[in-house]
Amino acid sequence: MKRNIFIALLIFNSLTLFAEETVKDGYNLGVLPAISYNSDLGLQYGAILNLFDYGNGNRYPVYDHSLYLEISRYTKGSGIYRLYYDSERLIPGIRSFVELSYLTDDLMDFYGFNGYQSIYRENEDRVFYKMSQKQVRILADFKGHFLADHLFWIASYNFENYKNGSVDYNKLNEGVEPSDPDYLQGISLYDKYVDWGIIGEKEADGGILSTIKGGLIYDSRNALNNPSQGSYTESIIEIAPNFMNDMPYTRYSVMHSQFQSIIKDKLNAAVRLGVQGQIGNNQVPFFRRTQLMSPFAKRTNVTGLGGSNSLRGILRNRIVGDAISFGNFELRWKAISFKFINQNFYFGVNGFFDTGIILDPIEWNIENIDDNTLNTYINTNEKDRFHSSFGGGIKIVMNENFIISAEMGKALDERDGTNMGSYINLNYLF
Repeated sequence: MKRNIFIALLIFNSLTLFAEETVKDGYNLGVLPAISYNSDLGLQYGAILNLFDYGNGNRYPVYDHSLYLEISRYTKGSGIYRLYYDSERLIPGIRSFVELSYLTDDLMDFYGFNGYQSIYRENEDRVFYKMSQKQVRILADFKGHFLADHLFWIASYNFENYKNGSVDYNKLNEGVEPSDPDYLQGISLYDKYVDWGIIGEKEADGGILSTIKGGLIYDSRNALNNPSQGSYTESIIEIAPNFMNDMPYTRYSVMHSQFQSIIKDKLNAAVRLGVQGQIGNNQVPFFRRTQLMSPFAKRTNVTGLGGSNSLRGILRNRIVGDAISFGNFELRWKAISFKFINQNFYFGVNGFFDTGIILDPIEWNIENIDDNTLNTYINTNEKDRFHSSFGGGIKIVMNENFIISAEMGKALDERDGTNMGSYINLNYLF
């Protein structure tokens, strides 16, 4: 027993010795086969490349330039074709983030509106809560100093072309006989919402959104990824103006993240609190309500609430309303730090608790629904409550910036899903 303890201590001390970080300079390329799994999307296959330029190394682990390319697909029908460039040196004193993406999702989750007012039945056909969506996205985000230390302005322009539709049964049923139990057919909840008029004709098929965002950011973090101290707060307004859009709207978002070291260089606590909602009477299109306002989006899909980018373990897009609020609470432990192939690595473990709620529900348009049908799918008397989940994960991090994340989460209420949510992504959630 003593011998085993001695060997364990020897290994730990060796890893600690190797853990002394080398300051990186010049170019560094992270290459990752996009082989992962997400319970919302299925098995992913493809490739991811992330090129970092650390310049002369005097700002490491902060980089001068980052170029990211991803080409991948998921077995449930999603496709990701994404290129972005992130730099604080392209325009001196201003962070620039430019992205071009084409995203497809043959099985986009759609569980209705207003959280628990939409009745979830697990025994429905596996594509009943699905729709299809294709999206072309062009983003340009900029951030610069404003008046005081740690205070920044932010300005963005987004061009997004959404194409929504019913599930393509012909594609899903290729090679499957109608007599086969796996043969798919029927009407989805999205189709019903369109037929009932809950989703209006103008927004049902999608459309082009040309939006501008502006706001303020307070950022006192001591690192971009997994900081051990400081905070990050953003207050943003997004406007889709009349003269640029057929579906104009205005909405707001306030997000606050707080970070605190508990054990120096080992254990950090991280908290994120957010609220997002509509301003004025112009309705945000239903397909835009599920998009969290996220400048400098390091994660490809920013859908929520529910799923890998907001409430892990809860059905993706389960919580949709005119105003939502949510919180993420994490403990992050740097378990082992080491050097490999002349790069700085650490292996991390995190535990989390996520929760969210609808603050302002969408006003139901239920005039065209008979009482029997209404009681099957919608309960307008149900008041939404907190949708909560818990779980944990692991991280493998290279040079503080290239982060492979694997997490699992479980909803506390069966109405938010009965299965474990499993996710393999890049980067910390926040």
